[in-house]
Amino acid sequence: MRSTWIREVLARRGSGDDPDRGSAIVEFIGLGLLLLVPVMYLVVTVARVQAGSLAVVAAADQAAQAVSVLEAKDLNRVRVHDVAAVAAQDHGFDPRDLAVTVSCSDGTCETPGSVARVHATVTVELPMMPGFVTARIATLSSDVTVIAGRYS
Repeated sequence: MRSTWIREVLARRGSGDDPDRGSAIVEFIGLGLLLLVPVMYLVVTVARVQAGSLAVVAAADQAAQAVSVLEAKDLNRVRVHDVAAVAAQDHGFDPRDLAVTVSCSDGTCETPGSVARVHATVTVELPMMPGFVTARIATLSSDVTVIAGRYS
C-alpha cells in the first residue's frame, strides 16, 4: 500500500497537474520589481541631493574666488553668478536653480581689503520628473567669506 501511494505522488509530479508548479519564479520577479524600483529611486534621489551639496559648495567657492581676484570696477553680480553657474553646471544643475548673493563690509566691495560674504543657494528637485511637475526636496546653501580685491 505504501509503494502505491509513492507511485501516485511521483506520477502526479511528473504529469504537471500541480497548479502551483512554476509560480515561484513569477512571484520572485514580480515582488522583486515592486521592491527594487522604489529602492533604486531612493538611491538616485539621495545621490541627487549629494550632488546638490557638492554643487552649492563649489559654486560659493568659485564665486568667492572671483570676488577676491576681480578688481572693484570689474565686479558685478551677473559676472559672479556666471562664474558660480559654471561650477553648478559641472554637477548637473541648471543655472536657474542657483542663487548667488554677495554682500560686502563696505557695501559696494570697491575698497580693497573689504570683507565680502558670498551666499549660494541651490534647489534640488525630484529626479526624472516631467517638466510640468515641480517637487522640490531640498534647498541647500553655502557661505564663503573672503577679502575682496586683495590681489588688485
